[in-house]
Amino acid sequence: MENNDFHRDRKKYKILCNSILLQKSLENFLNDYLDENGVIISDNEKGDIIIGKDIKKPFTKSQLLLQLDRIEATKNRNLLSFEEKLDNLIDEFSQKLKKLIKEEYGKK
Repeated sequence: MENNDFHRDRKKYKILCNSILLQKSLENFLNDYLDENGVIISDNEKGDIIIGKDIKKPFTKSQLLLQLDRIEATKNRNLLSFEEKLDNLIDEFSQKLKKLIKEEYGKK
């Protein structure tokens, strides 16, 4: 599998860095994934992904892409965990509701 095929479905990113060197490096590394409405990568606390906090420096292009993949996988796992919890609550509520209905109609 080619590198481009692997990252074809990658999220889009917007780069907003104070450091011009970092800004240009990220724009170069992520050239195929840039979009004005993308996830914000920044070197300050105003980004969705923070260089130096979420992305460790220094990094190569492949290291950057791997770190972005890990961040995305973590977010997906957290979402799945939330969805599983929500499903469990709905199932529990549904079972209790059915039990209550059976008890109420069973009295008559």
